[in-house]
Parts: sequence; structure tokens; C-alpha cells
Amino acid sequence: MTFKRVIVGIDGSRASNIAKEYAFIIGKHFDIPVVGMHIVDVRLLNESFLEDLAGALGFTYYLGISQRVREFLEERANALIEGFLSEGRQKGVKVSSFQTVGVPHEELVSQADPYDLLVVGRKGQRPVKGFFLSSTADTVSRRSKCPVLLVPEEERSIKNLLVAYDGREVSKKAISVGRVVANAFGASMRALYVGEEEIEAPQDLELVRLYGLPEEKIVSYCRQEGVDMLLMGAYSKGRLREFFMGSVTSFVVHHLDIPILLVK
Repeated sequence: MTFKRVIVGIDGSRASNIAKEYAFIIGKHFDIPVVGMHIVDVRLLNESFLEDLAGALGFTYYLGISQRVREFLEERANALIEGFLSEGRQKGVKVSSFQTVGVPHEELVSQADPYDLLVVGRKGQRPVKGFFLSSTADTVSRRSKCPVLLVPEEERSIKNLLVAYDGREVSKKAISVGRVVANAFGASMRALYVGEEEIEAPQDLELVRLYGLPEEKIVSYCRQEGVDMLLMGAYSKGRLREFFMGSVTSFVVHHLDIPILLVK
């Protein structure tokens, strides 16, 4: 498989800047468009929120302050997008941008098609310390129709990929996506199976077999073996299925500080 586009969230945070670099590498290697998205969070423009914020931080609130806040955020957005476009063009990447006002996770998900790749920083820029409205990366990874690459704040060279594999269709798709990503980064790849069943190894790929709790073994193996990026199936659809199966994804995402590509 190949991606149609790479869509990367731009918010000026360290994680977002690293996500942008990974998006450029993949986009340039496959000669596909890289779209930089910046969303001014509409919730920050709510007068009630701003009034509460003013009281908490001790500055003077006045009716209509939301317009001043919007102007400031849009000026900042313009600067971020211009920087993204300039850097991408200098690297020879096909870049474009999309800028709007809305709820970040909703806009990111709505703009992505099933054959796109969404790249988002795992710790985005908070508007004000202590006033974290939601986790954009977590919500995007659950609701997206396409694969999502979650990027932490620590920059690293991607040379060692691992696919969490159990023989099911989503893990087979993760193998296909992994081959694409490994090709872009010039990285090696292997698969890891945690369980007692006998499963067939993916074609032309080393399969490591371990016993124990899948989520714990995946995390410990990545740490011990210096894995640079993990690929695995994303959250299951439905609350009951996610309670039993999605818990592995949740545990791994919250205990590993490496890029994680979640495949649908």
C-alpha cells in the first residue's frame, strides 16, 4: 500500500515540530503531498471560558475580548503555516496548508481520508498551562479513518521498526504500512507476537515470540531492544470490544515514549 497524502498537525510545540520533520521525510520519499493543518481552537474564543481564565490569572476581562484573542491566535497561525510552507519547499517537498477555526481533533479527523496518514504530536501546545481542554492526539487516534502516527517530544532517528503482530487482519495491515514506512526511513523491521498460539510468521520478516501479558511484553521489548517506532492495531470499535482489546493499545501508548503508528 501507499499513502495518498500526509496530513500533519502544526501547533508550534516541540512534538509538532518533530512530527513535521517525519511528515517531510515520508512525503518527499514517496513524492506525495504533505498538508500542514493548524486549527485555532474555537473553545478558546468562548467568552465564558475567557472570563474564567481572566479570574484565574488575574487579568482584566472585558466584553469582546474574544475578538482580540482570535486576532492574536490567527496571526500566530499565519506565522506557523508560513514557516511550514517555507521549510517544506526548501526540502523539495510538495507542501500545502489548511487553516481554520474549530475543535482541533474534529477538524483533523474530518479532513483525512482512509488512504492518508495523519501525523500528530503527542503533547501539543497548551493555550495556557493548567487549562488543557482535551488530548487532541488521543482523540484523533481513536476517531480517525486512516493510520495515525503519534510523535513524542523526543527526536530520534528511525532505524528500528517493530510491528505488534497477532495474525489478525489489522496486524497484517500494520505489516503492509510498516514496509512503506521502513522504506521511507531506510529502517529495518521485525514483528513481535505475544501469546501461546502457533501463528505463521509474516513473509520475509523475522517474528519474535514471547509469552505473557501482551501490553507489558510489547513495552518491555521496545525498551530493551531500542525500538525507534512501533506499529500496532488501533483501538477497537465499540465500547465493549475496546474495554477488552483496546486496553492493550491504551497501555502501550501511555507507557512508551517513542513514535507509535496506529493502524485501522
